[in-house]
Amino acid sequence: MSFLSKNNIHLRAGHYRISDIATQVDRSITALCRWEKEGVIPKAKRDSRGWRVYTENQVEEIIQLIKKIKLK
Repeated sequence: MSFLSKNNIHLRAGHYRISDIATQVDRSITALCRWEKEGVIPKAKRDSRGWRVYTENQVEEIIQLIKKIKLK
């Protein structure tokens, strides 16, 4: 099963792009990429185009990590 992301990209159900996460947590894609590089959030798998693709579990984990960052 697949769905369309906000940019009409076909993704498998339960997989999200970094832009989807950035929108959910009100942070920039640049910030998320930097945090991934620094090890603050888990690294994403890459699709055949090299784009980051996150699972639902990773999205939930990232949201929780960002909430902790906001509380500090």
